[in-house]
Amino acid sequence: MARVNRLPETVGYNLVYFAIGIGLVEKSPIQLFGDANHQLGIVFLAVMLTKTQASIADVIHDYTIDKANPEKSHLASAVDTIGVETLWTMLTVELIGGLAFWAWLSIESGMPFFVFVGAVSSILGFTYSYPPRLKERGVFNHLVTTGVDVVGVILPVVIVAGGAADGRVVTPLGIVFLYAFGYHVVHQAADTAYDRKSGIETFTQSLGVTPSMWLAGCVTVLAAVLAVGQGYLIAAAGLVIGGLGYVTLAVAVRDGPEAAQCHKIAQWFRIDVWATALNGAFAVSLFA
Repeated sequence: MARVNRLPETVGYNLVYFAIGIGLVEKSPIQLFGDANHQLGIVFLAVMLTKTQASIADVIHDYTIDKANPEKSHLASAVDTIGVETLWTMLTVELIGGLAFWAWLSIESGMPFFVFVGAVSSILGFTYSYPPRLKERGVFNHLVTTGVDVVGVILPVVIVAGGAADGRVVTPLGIVFLYAFGYHVVHQAADTAYDRKSGIETFTQSLGVTPSMWLAGCVTVLAAVLAVGQGYLIAAAGLVIGGLGYVTLAVAVRDGPEAAQCHKIAQWFRIDVWATALNGAFAVSLFA
């Protein structure tokens, strides 16, 4: 169940997204948690249930594709163990539960924003795998995925914690958007050959594995430049290391066949590790 919900991949870096949201609020931790501790818990449950229902939809729909991908065959095995009918039940429960928590926040706060964000995130999460198959809509795939991370996770935390959703958070959220876009592209780049073999059309297929890695490196370094401008030096250092890591991988795989390129990237890149590390560096900068 942890596998089909992708908890090992997502819990860590989503927790650090919460730390970033809290770090953007000008309150002491004691005051913040005294004012909004239960609402922050509700946001976390809402976010995770919204994301896990999308994960289950993905493993159900892409069962055959995952089975042929050595990097994702464990997901197909989990589907075999649990059963598709049980998975649909889990998906339904998680979808309803997530929406219920978003609605709870809207009722408590008197802000329709939360239930709106929850509904949109749920729809986008499900349609990532099912028609209109956002994962096959080129760069729009990554813009949506990254946008949900920023607007559907960090921004609700900022609002619940008592922060203002104004110009002061635009640049920090823009920095997160850039480097998160980068690691989502790399995550897909590692699957490019297997997706092509299975008939899936993705952004990294049309762009190519090596150019995709260069793109990820460039947007991550751009995020580092913006971080320096905001005085987030620890974040900038982490982002430079991450960006150079992507570029190093791009150079290392540039001459090989696509399948070998994807295998090498998968050996060195795990989204749970990279995303948690980059988010962690940014969160530390906010609290430093």
